[in-house]
Amino acid sequence: MTIILNTYLTSKWFNIDNQIVNHHP
Repeated sequence: MTIILNTYLTSKWFNIDNQIVNHHP
C-alpha cells in the first residue's frame, strides 16, 4: 500500500516537474 502510494505521489511530482520544464524552456 505504501509503495503504491509513494509511486503515485512520485508520478504526480514528475508530471508537475515536466509541466514546469515545458513552461520554462
